[in-house]
Amino acid sequence: MVEDSMYPNVCNNCSRRFQFIQDPKCETCGYPFFGEVDSVTTCPHCQQLSAVFQRGWAIGLFTGPLRDLIYSLKYEKGLWALGDLAVLVKQAVGLSSFIRDSILVPVPLHSRKLRERGYNQSELIATEIVKCHDLARPQNLISRVLDTPSQTQFNRQERSRNLRNAFSLRKKSAIEADRRYILVDDVFTTGSTLNACAATLIKGGASRVDVLTIGHG
Repeated sequence: MVEDSMYPNVCNNCSRRFQFIQDPKCETCGYPFFGEVDSVTTCPHCQQLSAVFQRGWAIGLFTGPLRDLIYSLKYEKGLWALGDLAVLVKQAVGLSSFIRDSILVPVPLHSRKLRERGYNQSELIATEIVKCHDLARPQNLISRVLDTPSQTQFNRQERSRNLRNAFSLRKKSAIEADRRYILVDDVFTTGSTLNACAATLIKGGASRVDVLTIGHG
């Protein structure tokens, strides 16, 4: 553990740069509103998204040390970052209430990418969330059936087209219509991937799908 820090690998000076998201924020994606807000509940970003999920929740802004942690976990096999993300999960005010009595569904990787990376970071994040808040249970319900190009090279419209038919329910997956499902991913960027996964769950019979990410930006 870094000396005098609650985070295993992040010092106190860097940990002060974590920007936890607080109210007021967009009810659809969880991005914070800055300045005075009257009665707006959806940000301009989500008005273009046409989200099929109901509510989004993100722990912090995808910047500074949080960006570094997620980048290390996602691209550098930095499993050590899970310890720091677990502390963030514990520190996130309101997260336990948000996930209570839900089923956490990790956003899946295609089998090729899973072989290359060795793990699905979204699945590991969901596991850490349940360890910290034993109020939900994780369940792998979705498969990525198309090995699409990376989303990072596309704009919003192109991302949606790129993901068309990319996901399906896993064989023998049972969706309970009366349960609340929360999709879990590392970062909310445009929301296209989460939206496509939510559509897959809804097509399979889910009546309530929300989303949860560590970072937003």
